[in-house]
Amino acid sequence: MEIYVNSKRADIVHNQISDFVIYSASDENENKAEVRIILDEEVSGVSVKPLNLAITPSLRKNEIVFTTGLPCKLSVEFPNAERLPIFLFLYEKENVPEGENVRYFAPGEYTEDEIRLSSNEILYLAEGAVVHAHLYAENAENVTVCGRGMIDIEGDYTTKHRRVARFHKCKGLTVRDITIQGAKGWNYAIFGCESVVIDNVNVMSWYVCGDGVDVVGSHDVTLKNSFIRSADDCVSIKATDYCGPDGLNDVYNVKVNNCVFWNSQPGNAIEIGFETRCDEMYNIEFSDIDIIHCEHEGWQSGSAISIHNGDRAKIHDIVYRNIRVEDVYDKLFDFKVMYSRYSHDEVRGNIENILVENVSLVSGAFPPSIISGFAPNDSLVKNVRFVNITAYGEAVKDALQCRMIVERANNVSFE
Repeated sequence: MEIYVNSKRADIVHNQISDFVIYSASDENENKAEVRIILDEEVSGVSVKPLNLAITPSLRKNEIVFTTGLPCKLSVEFPNAERLPIFLFLYEKENVPEGENVRYFAPGEYTEDEIRLSSNEILYLAEGAVVHAHLYAENAENVTVCGRGMIDIEGDYTTKHRRVARFHKCKGLTVRDITIQGAKGWNYAIFGCESVVIDNVNVMSWYVCGDGVDVVGSHDVTLKNSFIRSADDCVSIKATDYCGPDGLNDVYNVKVNNCVFWNSQPGNAIEIGFETRCDEMYNIEFSDIDIIHCEHEGWQSGSAISIHNGDRAKIHDIVYRNIRVEDVYDKLFDFKVMYSRYSHDEVRGNIENILVENVSLVSGAFPPSIISGFAPNDSLVKNVRFVNITAYGEAVKDALQCRMIVERANNVSFE
């Protein structure tokens, strides 16, 4: 197979779930990309996702051609499941950081068990750099991890359930452009941190527990412009002490926007929970997201959009806005107060003041949804507004039309 972007032959990386390309524009004026893919075999069809971009590829036998704007993140997919998708991570021109505080990895391959980062340090992985290492920072301020290189944790470079990039009690953390693949544990794990920006990253995992981004006991966190194909939750908001008490703080002021999510078994695409061991989770917003796949979960809990309140937290003032779901298997919405195998608190919390606005089921099957509080106490789901929900372009006007079960809940409305 050969892939060309603006007539330049791109380097193709292969893993268990995809072939992918990382491409950077050569100058500031390069704001479009003509993509030409020459396959080794003929295919009967091709689609480019997210569908929201309305890219119509030209297919002639084994050659695919289309044009897109820069930057963008795409999944090129085929009718035959045996033909792996092709992920295209197409960037604008990069600004390379300079200075004495920059730890630089040039193109090439490197193996380190762990890279520890300190305050005011910049870790830069150049495009073409492949680093086999875990990242760790604790009690650090103004740390930046950047560059269009890759962290590869496949094979002997990792142990099961070890977090790839783990940050504890950090402030002013920025992660941008980095690609991670092959993790057997959480990819980006943020415990007790504040003022965090994760921007333009790519995550590909195919082992269970390979969450994309876990925001744990943290506040003032932004995840944006990213592509996550995870073998578990794409993004998850939690409060738990898996890595110590740092993750037991309240979670608030979290924004997730302009992302492409592919959730593979198990988990959910957009998740709050199950571990909610804090007093409050609030002011959390998910917007402008394309869920291109949310596969069969296998544990009867998988959902495109979910809140699983398994502990004591009061989860309130949550917004889901401008979200497009292209393919979901188990459930569309799943908002529950519950006791789960992850629960530790003796009492159950509640869920209230939830706005779900401009959410579209674009294609695929129409799965059920569940809204459920916890019996026998007053752990209810309250004040959930569904505004302008559509399925295949038609308005969804009530719970019945949404195929939704509602129990132990007050004031669930469709507008």
